[in-house]
Amino acid sequence: MEMVKLKICGLMTKEDCVIMNGFKPDYCGLVFANTRHHLTDQMAGEIRNTLDISIPTVGVFVDDDIDHIVELYNSAIIQIIQLHGHEDAAYIQELRDRIDKSKPDKKRHYDEFGPGAPIMKAIRVKDGSEFKDADSLPVDMLLLDNFQENLPGGTGKSFELFMIPKLNKPYFLAGGLSADNITSALAQSRPYAVDVSSSIETDGHKDWKKVEKLVRILEPYRPQSQLV
Repeated sequence: MEMVKLKICGLMTKEDCVIMNGFKPDYCGLVFANTRHHLTDQMAGEIRNTLDISIPTVGVFVDDDIDHIVELYNSAIIQIIQLHGHEDAAYIQELRDRIDKSKPDKKRHYDEFGPGAPIMKAIRVKDGSEFKDADSLPVDMLLLDNFQENLPGGTGKSFELFMIPKLNKPYFLAGGLSADNITSALAQSRPYAVDVSSSIETDGHKDWKKVEKLVRILEPYRPQSQLV
């Protein structure tokens, strides 16, 4: 059985952090895009300070200003960068160059993919043609999500997994994953990690019982996990 990591996205409150600290997913996502999970920089800093130091945070951006992303990285609010907009290879390379040259005193080093901040690019899957140039992008990882018009991500809907080609880059699988379908999704794909958000919420907030159910289902794929 191949191992898979767990990313829980869309943290919004310190109460969410308490749940994350109990179950310790491999990554937690902080959304800076204009969605219902949007965080201000101040809110994100408070969450980072409440979240267990061992859990890397993934900053989720949509066509954001590079200066803003670099500032959040230099402030150690985020350790990984997820791009969910129309960022092209030139944008990504400029961002990478800026990150690689930055040497902030407070930076937390997260070196799973080398020095600096790993960069992830979202691929919104509609008919499979989106994968054509995916492996050539100057990123460390991909995130595969469902395509929906006028929504950059977070649709809560899945896509047909048979469209995923053999990829040379590790990828995060997102889009409508829940405790009800995640085992089936893992049987049909080989993601580096799975990404969940709304399926483990009640009334817009992370739900301890729903997170626990998901973590228990994933436990055979994550032998390092320790349930509380």
